[in-house]
Amino acid sequence: MSKIPEFSNWQDAWEWHAGQTANTLNAKSVNHLLRQIKARKYDPYYQIWYALRAKATLAECAPTLLDVLRRETGKENMLIRYHCAAALFHLLGHADDPIPPLRARVQWDKQGEAERQAAIDELEALIQAQLDQI
Repeated sequence: MSKIPEFSNWQDAWEWHAGQTANTLNAKSVNHLLRQIKARKYDPYYQIWYALRAKATLAECAPTLLDVLRRETGKENMLIRYHCAAALFHLLGHADDPIPPLRARVQWDKQGEAERQAAIDELEALIQAQLDQI
C-alpha cells in the first residue's frame, strides 16, 4: 500500500483508500475473493464486489453471492446486499443503471424480509435457467 497522503475532505480520502483496496483485491484470485466473502470479510469500500465481477463467471460465484443475499438481512447490511446484487446482476448481463425491478426487490427489504427472500428464489431460478443454456 502506498504512503497515505493528507486529505482535505472525506471524499478524497474515501476514493484513495478505495483505490488502494481495489488494487489489492484485483490481484487476488476468484477463489480467494469467494473465500473472503464466505467468511464475511468484506472490505469497507465495497471493492471486493467490483473485483469479483471483473474476473469471475456467473457459474463460479452465483452460489456464494446468493448465500450472501439470503443471510445478510437487516438495515445494517443494506449496502452489502446492494453491492452483492450489483455484482450478480452484472454477471447476468444487466447494466447497473437503471436497476432492474428484480434486483431492487432482492437488495431492498421495503416489502418485508419474506418478500425479499421470495425475490431471491426468483433470482436463483433465473440464474439456473441461464446456466442451463450454457
